[in-house]
Amino acid sequence: MRLITTAFATLLTLFAPQLLAAPQGTASDLIESTSDRILSEIKVRRDEFKADDTELQRFVRTEMNKVLDQGYTARLVLGLHSRTASAEQIDAFGKALSDNLNRRYAKALLEIDGNTKVKVLGETALRGGKIIRAKTSVIRSSGAPVAVDYLFRDVNNEWRAFDLIVEGISYVQTFRSQFDPLIREKGLDQVTEDLREGRIEVDTETKTQ
Repeated sequence: MRLITTAFATLLTLFAPQLLAAPQGTASDLIESTSDRILSEIKVRRDEFKADDTELQRFVRTEMNKVLDQGYTARLVLGLHSRTASAEQIDAFGKALSDNLNRRYAKALLEIDGNTKVKVLGETALRGGKIIRAKTSVIRSSGAPVAVDYLFRDVNNEWRAFDLIVEGISYVQTFRSQFDPLIREKGLDQVTEDLREGRIEVDTETKTQ
């Protein structure tokens, strides 16, 4: 399974609304308390999602909106281009990227083995505790475990994910490398429109066994 596919699928299974409550406990505690419940929901609703792509898309979009810091992630992916972009352009790019990923990877949820388990290995506080890096291992019944780290930041007393690192590869850095030359060539507005219309496929060439 592709690493980025695995990452986005597990991202959705790990973080429920409870995870985004005020960060009084550790991110690891919250991951442990919610992962089994969300994995169970996917297992129970698998047939429903297979039969109703619209409901699957809605589920994916709702869950990603709850956990991802879309605007901040967009700024990181844009890199230097964010310095000359307006807030509206950054928001539009972030939404187009998120929607593009949702359309492409929603069905990755249906590929998750019902016996998949998430083992939390620990976490590291960065920048005085304002950022948390949570280390996990996704245990599958077939294939080697997948190392997935999540970076959170405290936004108005809520944990929001802004990057995920799969087997040492950051999705923010991967996407920045893809979009930088496209933006230089076409401009941010055109790249945003191409993403929105599905004319750009996000790079997911990195694979795992």
